Amino acid sequence: MLSNINIDNGKVFDWGLTSADYAKYRDIYPKELYQRLEELGVANDATSWLDLGTGTGILPMNLYKD
Repeated sequence: MLSNINIDNGKVFDWGLTSADYAKYRDIYPKELYQRLEELGVANDATSWLDLGTGTGILPMNLYKD
């Protein structure tokens, strides 16, 4: 649990409790973005990518093909 006097008047908050809501509303990327990335060769079988936890992970999840 974290607290910060500059956020919510210093009340303790838990990012884990908000992650489901964040993920639910964060998938804002249009299909055209993924199509263009595929055209550019992003996420093809010859590439490797690392997501360093800069958000919900929705972008790499939508690029992944099993």
